[in-house]
Amino acid sequence: MDEIRKLKVDLPSNDRIETGPIQFNDDWPGFFIRGDNVFALIQTIGRYLMNHNDVWAGAELRAWAQELGMCHINQAMAKEMQSEPISRKEGTLHSSDRSS
Repeated sequence: MDEIRKLKVDLPSNDRIETGPIQFNDDWPGFFIRGDNVFALIQTIGRYLMNHNDVWAGAELRAWAQELGMCHINQAMAKEMQSEPISRKEGTLHSSDRSS
């Protein structure tokens, strides 16, 4: 694993970079996750891995997926991809939830 990459960014006073899509210069957009949000995401992933029927964890992961989709250059394609059901069972993401 790489060490934390530190970049100097001049921000107005009392301003901070929030969790969300971000782009540096002409590079591809990426997604910045603040440390406090990382801990919440880790807990959500853990809850979902322990119980993929956890409706709240599934909903939270769906919200993260939509946020991550905002980094896509082609927003129309991203919205189309996000509109497709993740599984047939509402609130879940796991492939074992799909009926044959």
